[in-house]
Amino acid sequence: MKTIVCLLVLGVGLPFSLQAQQLNRCPRGTEDMLNYFVMGYPNRVDHFMGPGNANPIYTAVDPELGSSGFGTQGNFVWVKSIVGYPWDVDTYDTKYIYHRSTELKWTDATTFKRQANDLPISQRCISTRTGGLPLRATPSQTTYSFYANCQPYQTANLSYATNTISSPMNVNAGGNLGTVKTRLLTYQYSCNSKYQACQFMEVFSLGNQIGLYDWKYYKSQNGKWVQAQESAMNNLDLGQTTPSFACTNTYE
Repeated sequence: MKTIVCLLVLGVGLPFSLQAQQLNRCPRGTEDMLNYFVMGYPNRVDHFMGPGNANPIYTAVDPELGSSGFGTQGNFVWVKSIVGYPWDVDTYDTKYIYHRSTELKWTDATTFKRQANDLPISQRCISTRTGGLPLRATPSQTTYSFYANCQPYQTANLSYATNTISSPMNVNAGGNLGTVKTRLLTYQYSCNSKYQACQFMEVFSLGNQIGLYDWKYYKSQNGKWVQAQESAMNNLDLGQTTPSFACTNTYE
């Protein structure tokens, strides 16, 4: 999330693509949240979210099942530069979408932060009319490691954290997108043991068939949220790249 002397550069080629894949089917009255986290097919093959005031977002999904939909397990990568890194790496199964790793130094792909265990950030299937249930994590569940030269050198945690997915809403996304059916992923961390008095919050605007198009970062000041940063990626542009990983443990 807050989300760049192994010399071999790898494209995405995770074990999921080598396995026979079943399509995920959400129950009636619910929808697959991957339709909000990643750009729809076929656009993601040759389009990306161009910067409004920040880095671009290129999307890669593995396994790539095209117009058939999404598999029961796999991963997706938000790539933040044409060179293939930095990135966020997230995974999914039939129950949840999880955060796995993110860049550390944007110019060095051998540095990154990786969760000790994949952190659930959304239910996989959520009602078409309402938001998802809050997902709460203890300090042990938010533990992550810092990596340099592909090796861990320090651990930390985000204390208590909570993630929620909003109900769908129509939002004027700006850029060249116009009105977009959107769900918000709200991620609060450094909270107390009652999941209150959180110190930091990130809000991801996720557009149906668009993916991530806006990110806001807030800090708590005197009990109120104060916006500290916003990154807009709200221009649909032609172009694509392949995720590049210097370290297999970034994604495996």
